[in-house]
Amino acid sequence: MKFRKQGTGPAVLLLHGLPTSGRLWDEVVPLLQARYTCIVVDLPGFGESPLRADGSLSAIDYAEDVESLRQQLALSSWHIVGHDAGSPLAVQYAAKYGEHVGKLVLCSAPLFPEFRPPSFIRPLRIPVVGDILALLVVPLLWRYGIYLAFRRRDERLRQIIAAFHQPFAGFSGIRRFVYLARWGDPAQVLSKIAALLPTVHAATLIIHGRHEQVISPEFAVRAAQIMPHAQAQIIDCGHFLPLDCPETLSDLLLRFFEEGTV
Repeated sequence: MKFRKQGTGPAVLLLHGLPTSGRLWDEVVPLLQARYTCIVVDLPGFGESPLRADGSLSAIDYAEDVESLRQQLALSSWHIVGHDAGSPLAVQYAAKYGEHVGKLVLCSAPLFPEFRPPSFIRPLRIPVVGDILALLVVPLLWRYGIYLAFRRRDERLRQIIAAFHQPFAGFSGIRRFVYLARWGDPAQVLSKIAALLPTVHAATLIIHGRHEQVISPEFAVRAAQIMPHAQAQIIDCGHFLPLDCPETLSDLLLRFFEEGTV
């Protein structure tokens, strides 16, 4: 699993979701690195990281990979920030390895089985039909569709999205994208994650964008009521908080890490 380490101070692990990579945090890391050591990963199958050797996409297996990284870096603990599908992974890790988690932050988090994948993902999950549709849908997603989720349009964003796209380019990349899009049954997977929420005792901040179009803000409020030491914060942003509003997000992270509240 590829990672980069930048900054000084207590460690913060930054987990991306689908279909992004560690580049998601490019504009957050510079705002944190003076006070925190930022550890940014490309999860297996994304960015520069290959799929796991066994092909597993299980949050349990990914959590084991994250724990192996903590041991490799000889860290006694770290704060963890997850975005999108990185949030269920963060919950899975915190539930099993809570003694190594300082504070936990979940952004744009699909935490409950009522979550429905975006409309462009659903057809890709259909065997055979999805494989054929993917030849058209996936290139269109990267050329046009993904930009609809952002509130900004600039060259910097285009460069980052191009990096997200790199492992999904060409025929083999489309096949990889379809493989990732068929990650389990969301209802079953997220039922297990939701069941873990009451067992996570780390102080937790759940941040959600008011203009989120895929995941209901109600998820953030609901999770904060279930988790023992959690609070929810709804901000004026869309789904991709680290890129659409990096300053606001970074300010919330710094205050939460240092004061425990926002």
